[in-house]
Amino acid sequence: MNKLNYTIAMWHYPYRSVIENVEFFISKGLTGLSIAQRHIIEVIDNGQEEKLAKLLQDNHILLTVHGQMSVSHAEEDVATFHSNIRKVAAWQDKYHCIHIISFDVLDPIRDRVKPYIDFVLDQIPDCKVAVEDFGLNASEREQVEYLKSNPRFGYLLDIGHMYLRLCGRDLYPQHSILMHKPDECKTVGEPNIEQFREAFDSKEFPIFEIHLHNNDGCKDMHHFLRCGTLDMNIMFTLLKEREFQGVITIESAPGYEFECTYPESDIRILEDVEYLKQNME
Repeated sequence: MNKLNYTIAMWHYPYRSVIENVEFFISKGLTGLSIAQRHIIEVIDNGQEEKLAKLLQDNHILLTVHGQMSVSHAEEDVATFHSNIRKVAAWQDKYHCIHIISFDVLDPIRDRVKPYIDFVLDQIPDCKVAVEDFGLNASEREQVEYLKSNPRFGYLLDIGHMYLRLCGRDLYPQHSILMHKPDECKTVGEPNIEQFREAFDSKEFPIFEIHLHNNDGCKDMHHFLRCGTLDMNIMFTLLKEREFQGVITIESAPGYEFECTYPESDIRILEDVEYLKQNME
């Protein structure tokens, strides 16, 4: 990948089927899409895997897939995770559509992620693998130290989550990724560009993908880019400074923590895509 790529998190726009969503956003000029792993599996289970692959291939769509690792270390949950990955792996082996597959890492398994990462790297050998908001403390960094020589492994940074961590209000004790992490940035408060630089510089792996959305510094709102207290100009400046050449996925989620319904949601996400492009190109 030799240029910056833009996608949207399609799973937050459930008013159409997966296939219809792909067709809709392609018709609006998008050249990249991010699809939830569960929706890839839904398409496979519905016998539409070839149709999806042809849509993506014929339109030269850069695809990222986002899911979650096992919800716990329990044998049943691990078996479900393995089954889902094998389905996605078989689709990828046949059609080679996925550029990056990324994962949320829930708190119950953050103490031991190696078996899950290794399984994905082994099962899906021809795409990049990223974990979201990981390596936030010494224990987490130690777990993935062995992967530093593997060019297929990297991070997904969720900027809305990072903003909440830097604000340091710590309103989500049940979700560690939303709590302040001194290893990422020593100070808290309304973050300026230097604090974001410190947070970016703390990452010891390549950043393959960014999830971009806004919030009020308190709630994980997944709002549109211009709706919130995070100054997006900071992000644009940082990404340009670093000559970021990965994938920026807009993960605004209408109806999640703010009111916005169809068709307004379509209008606003497409406006955000244009806003992002105008400020990054």
